[in-house]
Formats: sequence, C-alpha cells, structure tokens
Amino acid sequence: MQVERVQRWVMSTLLLTVCALFATGMAILSGIVERAGARSGLLVISGLVGLMAMAGMRAINLKRILTPWLLLGLLPAVIVGSFYALRS
Repeated sequence: MQVERVQRWVMSTLLLTVCALFATGMAILSGIVERAGARSGLLVISGLVGLMAMAGMRAINLKRILTPWLLLGLLPAVIVGSFYALRS
C-alpha cells in the first residue's frame, strides 16, 4: 500500500471522527437548550458541520464532492432532532 493512500485514510478518518463528534454534540445541545430559536439554529449548525465533514473527506480522497454520500453528514442532526421532536 502506498504511503500517500495511507495518509489520506488517516486524515479522512480523523476529520470525520472529530467533525462527527462535534456535530453530534451540537445536535444534543439543541435538545437541552431552553432559549427560543436556539434549537433550530444548533441543528442547522450541526447539519452544516456534518456536510462539511463529508465534503472534506471526499476532497481529501480526491473524489467528486457532490454525491449522495454528502447526505450522511446530516445524519447526526436528523437523528437527534427527530428524537427530541418525538419526545416533546
């Protein structure tokens, strides 16, 4: 295996892990916050961070950025947002 390929795998894994944890944390925070309008704003930020993480991962691996795989970046915001919406 080539060194460049391994470096891309490591970079994309680190990027996706850090950004997914941040996006999930923002989504969870949206369910805890009591301020008016903050819940939707935090969910939007969570979705944008997830989209940017997926786009960055695709760019690091020299793949096309605009693909259906980008929708996986919205997963933390959608799951946590729907959980809190059904709970309320």
